[in-house]
Amino acid sequence: PAPVPLVAIEDPCAIRRRAISTLAAHGVPAAVVGDAGYLAGVLDIARTGQGVALLAAFGTSPDGLTPYDGLPSVTPIPMSALARPGADPATVEAAFAAVRDLLR
Repeated sequence: PAPVPLVAIEDPCAIRRRAISTLAAHGVPAAVVGDAGYLAGVLDIARTGQGVALLAAFGTSPDGLTPYDGLPSVTPIPMSALARPGADPATVEAAFAAVRDLLR
């Protein structure tokens, strides 16, 4: 079969590596056809229809994109967040709480 066209953040990127390794583990050839330094660039390229992108699965799909179910599922990777040294503890806790609520 023709390689799956992937769109991803430039290397090094854990999500890019996860997409490529998952496809390889299932014997699915893949080729990165577009990459960008930031998520916004990946979304813009994917919206043109040039390829598929592995994205976090929570909430609704970004405008102009739809989920594609024809590929192997990917095992989730852990997520972590760090605050810069000296950050206000109350602000840090509020930000972390907001992210936790968003991801539930």
